[in-house]
Amino acid sequence: MIKERFYESIKYIKRDALAGTVAGVMAVPLTVGICLMSEYPVMTGLYTVIFAGLVSFITYLFKPGNYTGMPGVAAGLAPALALGIHTFVIENMPFVIMLTAVFQAIVWKYRLERYILRIVPHYLVEGLLAGVGLKIAMKFVPFLYDIEHETEVWLNYEREVSLAVSLVSFVSFVLLYKYYKKKMPALPYFVIMATSFVLSFFMPLPRISIDAVPFELSLPLPHFGHLNLPAMLLLAAKMIGYAMMLGTIDVIEQVMSNVAIEKMDPMKRKADSNNSLLAIWIANLGATFFGGMTNLDGLAKSTTNTVAGAVTKLSNLFTALVILLVVLFPVVLEHMPEYALGIIMVYSGFKMIANIAHVRSEGRYALIMAGICGLLVFELGIFEGLLILLAVHAIIQFIFMKRMGKTNVEVVETFRDTFRLEGDRKSIEREDQIQEPSVPVLDKWVAAVNAHDPNGLARLYADEAIMIPAFSTRVRRSKDQIKDLYRDLFKKDGLEVVPYQVSTQKINGLKVDSGQYKMKWNAQGFEEGKNLRFSFVIQDGKIISHHSSMEPGEEVTISHPEAYDADFVE
Repeated sequence: MIKERFYESIKYIKRDALAGTVAGVMAVPLTVGICLMSEYPVMTGLYTVIFAGLVSFITYLFKPGNYTGMPGVAAGLAPALALGIHTFVIENMPFVIMLTAVFQAIVWKYRLERYILRIVPHYLVEGLLAGVGLKIAMKFVPFLYDIEHETEVWLNYEREVSLAVSLVSFVSFVLLYKYYKKKMPALPYFVIMATSFVLSFFMPLPRISIDAVPFELSLPLPHFGHLNLPAMLLLAAKMIGYAMMLGTIDVIEQVMSNVAIEKMDPMKRKADSNNSLLAIWIANLGATFFGGMTNLDGLAKSTTNTVAGAVTKLSNLFTALVILLVVLFPVVLEHMPEYALGIIMVYSGFKMIANIAHVRSEGRYALIMAGICGLLVFELGIFEGLLILLAVHAIIQFIFMKRMGKTNVEVVETFRDTFRLEGDRKSIEREDQIQEPSVPVLDKWVAAVNAHDPNGLARLYADEAIMIPAFSTRVRRSKDQIKDLYRDLFKKDGLEVVPYQVSTQKINGLKVDSGQYKMKWNAQGFEEGKNLRFSFVIQDGKIISHHSSMEPGEEVTISHPEAYDADFVE
């Protein structure tokens, strides 16, 4: 398999070379901005991306995680790294990053990412990233109006010029990103860097200050100074807790990125998040020997790499080569005005905030919790904000399930089931969705069917609901009979529904959802399926009438009335 992946990389070397070069040009200003936000030396961040790119390609040959992701320093971790520097001083950060890498190695070895993702609902992660995005945007807004020569009058001629240049450039950047993000996502970065580089020779614009940090190897040992034993143990405990927090966020971000990268993959290959974690912890561990930062396959760089035509991780080597050239010839960075970097980072922060809109489809509860999490992260910090919201979420879930009539034992079992590998890891989130009035009933129905949850489905129907099923001649006339039908249906292996051509009407206080969906399942190793038509009549958030039938032209197998107990079971 290693030889096959290597030869595949050589086969697509032209595409990977072009894509990696494009991603490298885009990665340079992003890395610079994240380093400034993290309070790390810029050159250290560039070293980290180069090393992570090399590790990513090598591990891809042995255990591929995703196929077109691009590793590097992550914007979502920038405030956390800055917090680490303030708490432990930068001399101790290599040791802290080493602890983070060890924690991630343990997560990788025992596949603990499955449990981490069950503890932290993804909508809280979206809220966390929104809070981080707000921090980033606020950090770099001053770059848009900074000037070289301060005067007693704030709005002087020099600042007016700076504001005008920033405004025109920002609008141009946004428009270019909007119209070319699917075809040439790196184009806005090319334009902003090229124009700012040219303007820096003709206009008095503040430039980025880059400190020369040589590449030096050293052991990642802690520096406890002259602390006594109790103080040393306390500091070590804080470092371990911080490393676990940093590692957890790193893992969650990587898994979320993998989902998006998998969808964009030109060959529709599956991503293996556990293999991705292998590349992360090896790169993080190696980076500690030169004082490097944490890394992961960032979504912005990975999207650019994929859209630019990347097929394999060989593209990462070309990205590393571009950044190596910048390291060897830093004059490119010395002529980058602050406003250009400010535009890139403010827009990156805005996108992180805007991603919280993805939570809307999951209902008001998820959206409110995500929003509060973002505000707490912005005000209190990543660690404190996330811990507070996790505690509040647990309390709300307990109260919610008690109101549903569950006993304390049943509540404990529900929480316990979320950690069972054979259980439904999203059972609690699905409970939220089913009870949430703002989520369309059809969305709830699809989620419950695909989760094989007959209890959740039963709660979507009125007590005296009527159901005319496609695969039976017997009409179901109550919630319990409908529930029994779904139990029979779920005996099909891997059963799933995918709706399409859905329309909605409102008639005399009733809502009618109708359309088509494909129902598919596995039978002796082969996928089978039927295209069905359906209609829901909904009153007060409950289905009172459900009719389904197969599309015309397909063979229909009708079970006999007396075969009710074995409907749709082969």
